[in-house]
Amino acid sequence: MLKNVLAAAAFAALLPATALAQSEDFTAYEKPLYEAATAEGEVIWYTSQFTTEMSESACQLFMKRYEGIKCSPVRATGGVTFQRVMQEVQAGAVQGDVFSTNDQSDLLELKKLNALEKFLPQSVEFMSPVLKPMNDDEGYFFVSSVSPYGIAYNTNLVKEEDAPKSWSDLTDPKWKDQVAISHPSFSGSAGLWTLAMKNLFGWEYFEKLNEGNPQIGRSTADGYNLVVSGERKIAVTAIALSRQGEAEGQPVTTVVPSEGLMLPPSGTGVLAGAPHPNAAKLFAEFMLSEEYSVWLRDLKRYPLRAGVDTAEGIEPLDTSKVITVPVTDAVQGLPEVQDKFRDIFGI
Repeated sequence: MLKNVLAAAAFAALLPATALAQSEDFTAYEKPLYEAATAEGEVIWYTSQFTTEMSESACQLFMKRYEGIKCSPVRATGGVTFQRVMQEVQAGAVQGDVFSTNDQSDLLELKKLNALEKFLPQSVEFMSPVLKPMNDDEGYFFVSSVSPYGIAYNTNLVKEEDAPKSWSDLTDPKWKDQVAISHPSFSGSAGLWTLAMKNLFGWEYFEKLNEGNPQIGRSTADGYNLVVSGERKIAVTAIALSRQGEAEGQPVTTVVPSEGLMLPPSGTGVLAGAPHPNAAKLFAEFMLSEEYSVWLRDLKRYPLRAGVDTAEGIEPLDTSKVITVPVTDAVQGLPEVQDKFRDIFGI
């Protein structure tokens, strides 16, 4: 640690004047971390939380604040990203610095393998009270995004008064051949939704849903796209997608089910043995910054920090009815859920 700090101090003397002036605006904790991270020069972010475009946008925001540190997002689906990290861990050759996933059970698995560094950003104290309990209680990972599941419908094909009002409405025979959902074996968030619906209604819910011949995709985006195109009238999807689509003029809007929004938290951890450990910690701090939460809000997503309002027309999480599944329950229950889902839907 002393060696890193000394190296950072020596490197700080070589920083451009703009970077040094910028660092004067940092907190007492942030400034030495920035200098140490600048000596490393880069942070590599493995993520499945956002689209490629959003991941690159987040990195651009980071690099604007922290000059001299390159941010390189490596974006893929959740399963692919986790497999890559596991291969690097097992080979003893970790290449990434920060790992973000929509499936917190991935983070629990890495924690068991001692593949995560014990680190929580100091800014966790400013998180929304609703999200704080979802951080790892031993301090190995934290909530870095939240994209609740609701019901989206095509406004050209469904009248507001006819739209489903609850999760149970999706099994109504009138929606036969018109519902889109995601497969729990491919999407971590879909797995949590399936587990939550099983807890609420039992497996009879999915047997009835199967009678309606739903379109089953790999991700929540698949269902959203089917609704926008008119191929399906309604879908279980991340409401951030439908709200953003509505803002862009797409024929789609969101229903908040009477039982509550399904809240699958996405998490982030710093990888043990990361090649750029200080830059990794700085990036983690950045993810809980006010600036990052404003960026999320502007994308019609939920800010992580208390005090940053949601976008206009979006209900705050702390006043919303939500359904959650503890990550430990997910780890224990998902294998059974995936098997049972395949048995019921034959896919």
